[in-house]
Amino acid sequence: MNEKISARLFDLDPNIRYVAINQRGLIVEMEQNPQRPSLNPTETDRMEELIVNPIILELTRRRGNLDMNGMRCVVIRYGTMYELIFPFKDGHLWIGVELNANPTEVAESIAKCLRLPV
Repeated sequence: MNEKISARLFDLDPNIRYVAINQRGLIVEMEQNPQRPSLNPTETDRMEELIVNPIILELTRRRGNLDMNGMRCVVIRYGTMYELIFPFKDGHLWIGVELNANPTEVAESIAKCLRLPV
């Protein structure tokens, strides 16, 4: 059986709270770190995953492709956590990260672990 990407990432860094993977508009993985309780309702995460994150990625990807050598990752700082959004296969990967973490370092670790462009 294939190990879930969320399990790999939770083992990678204890500051990772949440992992979701959207492929072709379908959520194929959506996991909360068992050591970190959710800070918001699951339904809002689901809506963000299906609506907000694809739009954010499309906008930043278009801008990055103009003259910035593409887009690798989007970092959002909410009041309760950081959010990292990566283009991933036929969709995207969404990671929730603790506020006390360095989101750039966590993003680089994730990219290296999953062999994503940095």
